[in-house]
Amino acid sequence: ALFNLSLQEHGLDFQRLLDASAYKERFRQDMIRWGEEKRRADPGFFCRAAVQGATQPVWVVSDTRRLSDVEWFQAVYGAVVQTVRVVASEETRKRRNWVFVAG
Repeated sequence: ALFNLSLQEHGLDFQRLLDASAYKERFRQDMIRWGEEKRRADPGFFCRAAVQGATQPVWVVSDTRRLSDVEWFQAVYGAVVQTVRVVASEETRKRRNWVFVAG
């Protein structure tokens, strides 16, 4: 839902963002800036959106890149939060076609 909000705010074409074209790269920095502005104004903005309407007794929240996200879940849900960090070597990542892109 939040991603759709960002697309609407910026007039972006979702299908074109899915391909490997330059279209996505042209808007990447704008999308990052938008996300950072939202987080600065409200650190729980994306976390609340992620759990909105969720009714499952167990959730797996992947790709929490920011400590502030983990802290939000711990503050809101307390001791039931369990964290796991999955680590892969750069060699393993490269075999999976991962490429580091400096931001």
